[in-house]
Amino acid sequence: MASGGEKLSGHCLCSAVEFVTLAPPISTVNCHCTDCRRSTGAVFGTVLYFRQVDVVIKGTLGAFTHLSDRGTEISKQFCPTCGSNLFTRPAAWPDLIGIRAGCIDQSAVILPERNVFVDSRLESTPLDPTLPSFPRMP
Repeated sequence: MASGGEKLSGHCLCSAVEFVTLAPPISTVNCHCTDCRRSTGAVFGTVLYFRQVDVVIKGTLGAFTHLSDRGTEISKQFCPTCGSNLFTRPAAWPDLIGIRAGCIDQSAVILPERNVFVDSRLESTPLDPTLPSFPRMP
């Protein structure tokens, strides 16, 4: 979770899409699911979840919607110009938006609270032993 009530800001690689948050995140997770690995091109994705009403987005977004392991839709939103993966909108939690940690300007305040989908993690990926880990999303 980000510390305190600090507003966070960020943007895509080309700055065509920008955002600011109006409240701290509800939750911050390291997600090791196959979808996060494939969509980020990394061994896991760190996502900060906010109430949608607390995030202001400027710019045009592209989207790719797919089914989660639970059978609900998830929309991955990205900049159509540079391709940066910025947001995730899970239909299972319609009031929430996830922001990819890599596009946040204040990276020093990003403090993951847990690892999720560790059953899908790459075996070579070490886990922080101080964080709780869950086989799937709790």
